[in-house]
Amino acid sequence: MKKKSVLFTYIKIIIVIGIIVGAVYFGVKYLYKEYDKEAFETVKTNMLLIQAKTELVAQKVEIDEDDAKYIGTKVSEKEDDPKIKNLVDNKIIDIDSKKSNYYCIDNTNLDELGLNDVRTDDYFIVDYKKNDVIYVDGIENSKGEIIYKLSDME
Repeated sequence: MKKKSVLFTYIKIIIVIGIIVGAVYFGVKYLYKEYDKEAFETVKTNMLLIQAKTELVAQKVEIDEDDAKYIGTKVSEKEDDPKIKNLVDNKIIDIDSKKSNYYCIDNTNLDELGLNDVRTDDYFIVDYKKNDVIYVDGIENSKGEIIYKLSDME
């Protein structure tokens, strides 16, 4: 009788441990999902801030305001950059298009735009003609797709 009682106790302990492991697993999985969602929203917010500032720059250049010029480095000057090549190969950007005016915006340019809180490891690309911002590293959305352009974000 005592053996059954001990065996029954071990089974209960194993079940409780299994429930705890399962709860921890799903809890960690949920936290990672929330972290990814926050990362996506942060990138999107930064891109919206860049879009607002670069739209003002584009308008000033368009009306020929004194000393107004596009901020950043022309993408054509960085054609050999692997990230630019990736974007061209995946048809995210078309360097030769007359409908676009692409510039790379790095941290120095972000400071110049007054966006001291927005930081990047590499750079963003801005299309001054279409008023779009491109995140060169891309970011995964909730559907598992890699998104590069602000205009493609939901």
